[in-house]
Amino acid sequence: MKLSLRLSSIRMRLLLASTVVQVVLLTLLLANSVRLMNQATNASLNTLVNQNATMLHAMAVAYGDMGEFDALQDVLGELLSEADEGLIYVRIVAPDRRVLVNAGLPDTQALPEVDHGNARGGGAGGIVHVRRPLLLERNEVGFMQFGVSVSVLAAARKAITEQGAAIALAEILMTFGLLSGIGYLLTRNLTRLLAGSEAIAAGKLDHRLPENGHDELARLARRFNVMAANLQDRIGELQDSAERLKASEQRYELAIQGAHDGLWDWNITEGQVYCSPRYCEIAGLTAGRLYYSPDEVLTGIHPDDAPGYRAKMIEHLKGFSSQFKCEYRARQPDGNYRWVMTRGVAVRGDHDRAVRMAGSISDVHAHKLAQVRLQYDALHDGLTGLPNRALFLEHVRSALGQQRRVGGQDFAVLAINLQRFRLVNDSFGHEAGDALLRQVAHTLQETLRYGDIAARVGGDQFALLLNRIENPAEALRLAEALRERLSKPTSVAGQILYPKFRIGMALSSDYQDSENGDTMLRDADNALQRTRQRGGDSVAIFHASMHAQALESLQLEGDLRDALTRNELSVHFQPIVALDSGSIASFEALVRWRHPGRGMLPPNLFVPLAETLGLIHELDMLVLTRACERIAQWRERACSDAAVPKVSVNLSATQFGRPDLAGEIIAEVDRHGLPREMLRFEVTESVLAQPEGPAAEILQKLRTAGMSVLIDDFGTGYSALSYLHTIPCDLVKLDGSFVRSLEHDGRLRTIVARSIELAHDLGMRVVAECIETTRQAELLLGMGCDYGQGYLFARPLDDDAVEHLLFGQQLAQEASA
Repeated sequence: MKLSLRLSSIRMRLLLASTVVQVVLLTLLLANSVRLMNQATNASLNTLVNQNATMLHAMAVAYGDMGEFDALQDVLGELLSEADEGLIYVRIVAPDRRVLVNAGLPDTQALPEVDHGNARGGGAGGIVHVRRPLLLERNEVGFMQFGVSVSVLAAARKAITEQGAAIALAEILMTFGLLSGIGYLLTRNLTRLLAGSEAIAAGKLDHRLPENGHDELARLARRFNVMAANLQDRIGELQDSAERLKASEQRYELAIQGAHDGLWDWNITEGQVYCSPRYCEIAGLTAGRLYYSPDEVLTGIHPDDAPGYRAKMIEHLKGFSSQFKCEYRARQPDGNYRWVMTRGVAVRGDHDRAVRMAGSISDVHAHKLAQVRLQYDALHDGLTGLPNRALFLEHVRSALGQQRRVGGQDFAVLAINLQRFRLVNDSFGHEAGDALLRQVAHTLQETLRYGDIAARVGGDQFALLLNRIENPAEALRLAEALRERLSKPTSVAGQILYPKFRIGMALSSDYQDSENGDTMLRDADNALQRTRQRGGDSVAIFHASMHAQALESLQLEGDLRDALTRNELSVHFQPIVALDSGSIASFEALVRWRHPGRGMLPPNLFVPLAETLGLIHELDMLVLTRACERIAQWRERACSDAAVPKVSVNLSATQFGRPDLAGEIIAEVDRHGLPREMLRFEVTESVLAQPEGPAAEILQKLRTAGMSVLIDDFGTGYSALSYLHTIPCDLVKLDGSFVRSLEHDGRLRTIVARSIELAHDLGMRVVAECIETTRQAELLLGMGCDYGQGYLFARPLDDDAVEHLLFGQQLAQEASA
């Protein structure tokens, strides 16, 4: 049988161990011998040095006392020449460095360095150099230095050392040979066992060992054979299991390929992560590699997502979650990031410690973008891109919470309403309306300061969160500036529009103990409603009474419905007079409501409410019916129709969405048997912003039927003077805002005069409303205005007052008769 000389074999290890022990022991023994020999050599050397030093000192003192240093040098020269070993040279030097005696050394040679008694082979050339002071009567008169040869001692020491080394080597070789033989005898059965194990490892499962003997190795051989037989059976079972596992892995691989996911397997103990090619493709890792360090995987995660990824990973590794699952952005080779989803489960070892973790990665970028888009759409207005009501309220709640917790500067919430927006849709189409809303949103965004937030919270309503407000005056100034900027003329659908805005405001200082953003926005909206009651475009700040008024408004809605049902609404008539003669030319029919509990209510309180509730058609038709009834009564009293004034009836802009509005009006007039020319209908100019729209068509039908049309509030709407000639109307009514400032504003007088002149050029007559002073009437008459209306002439009159005004003399005669 071949001897195995491998270092890993038991035989070789026993041999080497024994040899090493033998070498160590012999080395220690040899080293101790050398130590003892060195000690003896040093002792001999010290004795030799001391003897020579004593002799030389005595000679130097003897000759030195007589000053015969030359004689001393001759004696020393003879001494050195006769000695084969021992003293080599002597030099005596005076304190002034003058050489007194020099024997054995050239005069020019410097003294060698002193060895201070070194005996381990001597100094250079096997010589020990010694220096001693020269004393005469205990006074140092110089020094002497001499050299002693130690070559004999060094040679003896070398010989002894070499002999010891040779003996040790022979001992080692004999021990090695003896142990080799003993090792072979002890390990030959182990060698057979090793050969059998190697055969089993090579797949020769039928290999068996001889079972000779009764010692421990024989029993081990029998156990080996039993193990080999069991292993042969077990391998067969494992091969069957492997085939089944292979089929299962193939099914799993097909499933993974179908899902288009990547796989990863992290060996926590070794610190390596296996990443499949698909994983590398999804995660943006370098292609062509299968193993990565955990740090390499982490560096590809977006910096904002990395902390969350680590936290979830640690949570799972510590056993706080049943599965690791994390969405994050992975950097791609082009530098962009894609959303991915990673899942994994840890395998745990001793003490429930994670030793391995494996899972999959999915590309969820498209899904995530769609999800983000859905979330964005859920919180933003699709038309303008501004935050919607829900997101805006969340910002308000957050600001209220921060103010309540940590204090800070106040802020304001603005409710912004675009007036008469529905007319833009009806007149120019929804595309034009959408374009106007987008322009408003763009203007709001341009106006925002840092930290402000704009939102669209309704069809024609926007909201604004103004941060860092020092005081209410600053908030009001910002709101006024915003309203002025929003109200600048703008071009939509090829037309110049003049949008008007109302703004309601709530201040955070009134909500110190609340975090309800809905309440604050509601109160801003209540302030906005107050501006509607004022009329025109303005800004109002909420105060507590407005909330009570809002509640009253809710109550008023039910009361208005009941009023229409119970016939509580009445119609008053305000005269329109000819400015040149002062005679009554016509009346304007104005609706009035005497509330059972609140008395007479102004129209601007309940007419907008009727429009909001969808009751305006019923209200307008009630006014038309009452007007027709009064005209019929006046005709019965008048001597002729020429003595009966015409009546103007207002039509709300929202009415023109009814396709048969003209037919309903004509039918109501005909039902009372009235000449159609006795009725006139007032509409705001914004209704006619689109000459070819449905409103113009309805009004043209009314004119064709014999009724006239009057443009109300002229100069305040969206229309432009440039296309007045295309509008089907007979009269225009100057808005009261022009008339009220006429006496004090020369520029305004010029504008009014030009407007009147233009209307006359187009064949239209002009009515000026809200005339309250004689001076206003005189100015308007001087400008050529045809008619006037206002408190200067008469307030709106009930039925009895109108009959007395028209037929007072006749009534008096009837009463006297």
